[in-house]
Amino acid sequence: MKYRTGYLTVLVGLTMGLFLSLAGCKKKMAQAKTETIDGVVLVHNPAVPLHPERTVTFEEDFTYKEKDEAGVIRIYRPGRFIVDAQGTIYIEDDSDMSIKAFDPQGRYLRTIGRKGNGPGEFGRIADMAVLPDGRLLVTDFETRRTSFFGPDGRFLSSFQWKKFFSQVYLVTDSSYTVADMVVTERARELWVKTIDFNGEEVVSFGKFSYPEFKMLRQGEMMFSTSVPWSPASVFMGDWKRQWLYHCLNDKYVIEAYDGQGRLFRKIDRPYSPPPVTSADIEEFEARFKDRPDSPFAKMAKEMQLPKVKTVTDRMIVDGEGNLWVRTNEERKEGGKTFTAVDIFDPEGFYVTRVWLDIFPAVFAGQKMYRASEDEETSIRQIKRYRVVWK
Repeated sequence: MKYRTGYLTVLVGLTMGLFLSLAGCKKKMAQAKTETIDGVVLVHNPAVPLHPERTVTFEEDFTYKEKDEAGVIRIYRPGRFIVDAQGTIYIEDDSDMSIKAFDPQGRYLRTIGRKGNGPGEFGRIADMAVLPDGRLLVTDFETRRTSFFGPDGRFLSSFQWKKFFSQVYLVTDSSYTVADMVVTERARELWVKTIDFNGEEVVSFGKFSYPEFKMLRQGEMMFSTSVPWSPASVFMGDWKRQWLYHCLNDKYVIEAYDGQGRLFRKIDRPYSPPPVTSADIEEFEARFKDRPDSPFAKMAKEMQLPKVKTVTDRMIVDGEGNLWVRTNEERKEGGKTFTAVDIFDPEGFYVTRVWLDIFPAVFAGQKMYRASEDEETSIRQIKRYRVVWK
């Protein structure tokens, strides 16, 4: 009887699990509507997510400190960083313009490159990426070139840019997708293109939108700054699927492009943008109080700020392929500022909304990584967290 009771319990459990799974699918189908127009799938989500009760917390797991176990300083000024599939983290060190590699246990592995203009050296690191074959790709603002390093940190090759590239959105073993920027006194243009490793364009995703900006010339110097909450294109790459997400953030519409630059999906949901408050304006103006005669303070005084905020200024893809959209909705609680983050699954369905006082910088597997300042020393550190769903 005990055996049969256990068997029936398992059977009932499996049946209930299947029922709940099917119910969840029906709920998704009932709440979100899809249609296909000219080959593009439109996913119309409701205002309320599928699982509003789902929450996520980040439990601190490890800190990549400036000193190793022997007390030797390895990182002086940590900047941008990336994490590969094995959990190796590559951290830019702004003090000597090099890249420091550490294993998942935080053990120092090697230093890659140094400041300079020679082969394998960096003037000003713009972005980094690990290619599927394990090579490290590094773009450089100052020398206007892209360099490649082997998994052991050895310099392999480089090529000069034919235009000005910035952030890397997607990578393959033979190409990368980047922002191609054209900046003049009268206008700015933003294109997204895939470039092969000879520097040649192979795919164009099209022309996108810069934020509104102000420019001021003083003598031979030119200063520029963007207008807060002005509409602009926001991008995020899903490297595993080779998808590029784009949101022109004056509306809650997210476009998804495949690796060939083809628009194949649009994701939307009802949304009322939050207003720009007097407190927001005061906070913006406070940035220039210490230097009221600076060019930036002068431009800020001439700005006509928007009445409402844009939808988002940051998106990120987690290890499961879910898209996180950080909105411009905020609330203060217990001395902290929390921001509303909408999460969509890989199919474009609105899964849940969470309020976070920290926003992820990098996801790798089931871990999240971000930079923060030590409260006692004010030294910038890279921390790793466990991602816990409830």
